[in-house]
Amino acid sequence: RGARKAAEFVKFCDAFEIPVLTLTNVTGFKATLCNEKMMAKSVGEMVHAFASATVPKVNVVIGKAYGTAYVAMNSKSVGADMVYAWDSAEIGMMDASLAAKIMYEGADATTLNEKTAEYKELQNGIASAAARGYVDTVIKAEDTRKYVIGAFEMLFTKRE
Repeated sequence: RGARKAAEFVKFCDAFEIPVLTLTNVTGFKATLCNEKMMAKSVGEMVHAFASATVPKVNVVIGKAYGTAYVAMNSKSVGADMVYAWDSAEIGMMDASLAAKIMYEGADATTLNEKTAEYKELQNGIASAAARGYVDTVIKAEDTRKYVIGAFEMLFTKRE
């Protein structure tokens, strides 16, 4: 229901030429038996709404952003014009502790803690996300307003 609501909102904003600002803090989709039946269709609608919107689209990653849930939430790959991330944000495929448990099954706690820290630095660190092009600029939380205003001023004349 949340994905459908977001899709409707983005379509509304696009219809009336209202810029879209997305604040992203998502670790994944809630997968229950009831939600599972409509999840793919709903998320597809949301991705289509973001991808087809012609208004300025700015995304700020304020927390964790993992997996396909992050990609669907107005990421660069879906067509966001500008993507900022707080310096404390994490962007990656999955939580570092879960990844370490999967890759090093049966390892002791000390090894898991070391591998979790290593994975977090290499895969989920904001510097690696910026190096891969997932983020345009890494910003401090207190500078968010300034960057968002600057992005919308720059995108004010956007036409497609």
